[in-house]
Amino acid sequence: MATQPDEGIRRELSLGEVLSKTFEIYRQDFVKYFILFAVIGVITGVLTALARHAFALPTLPPNATSQQVASWFAGFFGALIPLVFSIFAVTVVFFPIAQGSAIKMASERIEKGKVDLGVSVRFAVSKLLWIWALSILVGIIVVLGFIALVIPGIILAIMFALSFPALIIENKGVTDSMGRSRELVGQRWLKTFATYLVMAIIVGIASAVVSGISGLFGIASPVVNGILSAFYQPLFPILLAVYYYSNAARIVPPQTGQTAASTTMTAQTGIKFCPNCGTQVASSAAFCPKCGAKLS
Repeated sequence: MATQPDEGIRRELSLGEVLSKTFEIYRQDFVKYFILFAVIGVITGVLTALARHAFALPTLPPNATSQQVASWFAGFFGALIPLVFSIFAVTVVFFPIAQGSAIKMASERIEKGKVDLGVSVRFAVSKLLWIWALSILVGIIVVLGFIALVIPGIILAIMFALSFPALIIENKGVTDSMGRSRELVGQRWLKTFATYLVMAIIVGIASAVVSGISGLFGIASPVVNGILSAFYQPLFPILLAVYYYSNAARIVPPQTGQTAASTTMTAQTGIKFCPNCGTQVASSAAFCPKCGAKLS
């Protein structure tokens, strides 16, 4: 049976509706999300296991002398630094691909009612440099906010919470995505914080359970953890996409009736309206310059 197009998100959703829609999309395309995150998880798990083997941390012998402690201390940090760097590099390369692909898949499900895993992954890979740049810039700003005082850091994290879906869904640049996130989150600071906090608790509990199980597998624990984590890791990027559309609908409600008539009336004058946000665009335009939606 052919998949029926999704009705999309045409109004702002409540916190409960955002979470419900997130789990609905997760259930609809569970297999694709699981494959995506399991593959990425296995790759990162294998590379992490290899890094731990290559840069094994030395153990301090019992009743060690001061000379042995000094030797252990030098060896410990000599192995720890490259180990941390290796794991960080692997995470930075592969994790954004999974996150970007999941956001793109959720967007396709919301807008078109169908998902193509391969297309979503290729799109995320094509945006990888922009994702890295956005991650670095937002990360530096938020960290500086936390260093100054904790509250500014939380405010900045909320302000730029929708930067990544803006980058992926609207195909915006780094600074434009940050500006778009600030616009979308405006007047919904507490709701944004509550939404992310609830999902963080859900994901945190799932992560603790998975870590406890995977820790039983010794050297293979990174690989096992990568596979089991695929059950919950898609939830956050799906939530980002759902919350993005919810706020976008609040800012620019879908146009009805009059807009449809206007579209018909202006078709002969070389202009048309975006079906997603109602923005007037040239008839030759392939994408909406405001929301980035593809125009038929």
